[in-house]
Amino acid sequence: MSLNQDADCCGHIATRCHQAVPEWAAKQRALIDRIENAVPLFLAQHTLAGGGLRRHGKLDDDYECFKDWPLFYAIGGSEEVLAASLKSWEAITRQWTEKGCMQREFISSGHADMLHISEGYVGFQYFGLAAPENGQIIDRACRFAAFYTGEDPQAPNYDPKHRVMRSPFTGSAGPARQVGGAFALPGILESPFLWASLYPLVKYPEDEDNPQEISDIFDRLITRSDCVMNLAVTGLVTNAYLYTGEEKYRRWILEYVEKWMEATAANGGLVPDNLGPSGRVGEHREGQWWGGFFGWQCIYAVEMISKALTTAAECACLVSGDQAYLDLLRSFVDALLDRSVERDGVLLVPHRVGPEGWYDYQPLDPSIAGHLWHNSLSGEDWARLERLRDGSDSAWNHVHKDVGHANEQRLNDAPHLSWLGGANPDWPTHILDADSAMVERNVKRIREGTYEKGSQTVLDQSPVLPTGLAQMTMGAPYTCFNGGLLRGHVRYFDVERARPGLPLDVAALVESVGAGSVGLHLVNLNEVKTRKLVLQAGSYGEHSFTCVSIRRQGDTAAPQTHVVDGRYVAVDLPPASAAKLELGTNRFVKRPTYEFPWRAVAQIQGF
Repeated sequence: MSLNQDADCCGHIATRCHQAVPEWAAKQRALIDRIENAVPLFLAQHTLAGGGLRRHGKLDDDYECFKDWPLFYAIGGSEEVLAASLKSWEAITRQWTEKGCMQREFISSGHADMLHISEGYVGFQYFGLAAPENGQIIDRACRFAAFYTGEDPQAPNYDPKHRVMRSPFTGSAGPARQVGGAFALPGILESPFLWASLYPLVKYPEDEDNPQEISDIFDRLITRSDCVMNLAVTGLVTNAYLYTGEEKYRRWILEYVEKWMEATAANGGLVPDNLGPSGRVGEHREGQWWGGFFGWQCIYAVEMISKALTTAAECACLVSGDQAYLDLLRSFVDALLDRSVERDGVLLVPHRVGPEGWYDYQPLDPSIAGHLWHNSLSGEDWARLERLRDGSDSAWNHVHKDVGHANEQRLNDAPHLSWLGGANPDWPTHILDADSAMVERNVKRIREGTYEKGSQTVLDQSPVLPTGLAQMTMGAPYTCFNGGLLRGHVRYFDVERARPGLPLDVAALVESVGAGSVGLHLVNLNEVKTRKLVLQAGSYGEHSFTCVSIRRQGDTAAPQTHVVDGRYVAVDLPPASAAKLELGTNRFVKRPTYEFPWRAVAQIQGF
């Protein structure tokens, strides 16, 4: 599919509807203020003058402490939040370079596998939403992508001939070949199949009394194969594409994703977890399609595989405009549903496979199919969600109020999906109450100074928790924790301050999303000032608006409809006003970009 790269015009509408402030709008602005007020406390407790952390976790966990800060800024957080996140990223990079774990500002040893790399760089990818003209960040984005596209001779991680990564262990120093003793043995001998299986070469590694032999087999079998988790690197390469628009990045993303789609099709619709040096499934393990690193026998099998597939499918769809790439994730969901069982009225799917077949039956995380639906917005993918909901033993309307690790914030995707499906009318206030409570919980942890959780002690005290805000304002699911990019349906820019995010005093709520429309409620809480904002179709302007209909609260008359043809709509919100907009959309018809809308806005006289 060819994506439209023409310059965009910007439609302009003015609203005139005055009404009482909805409860959710006041709570949304209060949550933004609460996060802002907590940021200085976190910085004072946990960071040094140069921005580095006083206490270290693992490399990826240190970056994750600030993962959501650029996203919060892009929603409407302060300039100080963005500055602190940029400063800390630089400082953490210096700290770990000094520890010998990074070269050229990128991980090179230690947890240099794509599970941990992709976790640590989601926040780096968010910088594109916040500061897309930062030359230093753009340079890094392109250099990091080059580690994986075959362009950097110092990091030959990718084999362009066979379209595979040369190892699960990669980074700026290139593929690692000998990691068995340092990384693999604890996962093979002490806790069998924690990370990978050596089957069929070694059938019962826990019974082996020669650790060196096991280590050597691991290095021969695992480190010289591609693994499905490597698909998460598509996020880093897409990040470079969103800055530059260079075709080489788009081609590489599609090339690598298509390789895994071909392997999945050849494996009867089941995504394999390992490809050998020549690109063949199970090349080093007698054709066996499972057992690879962070693959189907890993204790986190479905969770890890689904995240890699989600990131890859979303990125390929985004840069191509072709929703056929979503089949990579869809085939995974269907393969599990096809093998499901029902026990006591609960739908369970297998999460692992081994010599005896499928096992470890559990409920399927609804956020996996949720991401699929958010990208396709098809009735067929919604039916998959309904099947999961009908077979669930938990209430999908329930908002979790004490989420621990940031990765667990995906637990609140189900109540958001329920809201978008029209079945959870109180969700906006419930998610805001929950997120506010979690911010206060983390403030209490900081003040008391007694909270301990190993390497994640500092991470789990960050007060910057914008997941609910992103769901409300953009209709976005929780960003995939491993390499994912924000998948919002609409985005905002503040005209007066010429920056991304909601203007001061403005609250937003995505009330519905469909294949051709977004229902949006905007509120200006300021009693005296008009607020001007620009709406963008999609997180990266990948969609186009076709029309805007405005309906006044309680008005039974036909809504006013304005024809639009472009990725932007400018809106004036008079003092103490609100507007309900129905935004007609064409999806995935524009080349996605981090570029801000100011050139399009300049077309509007007096705006």
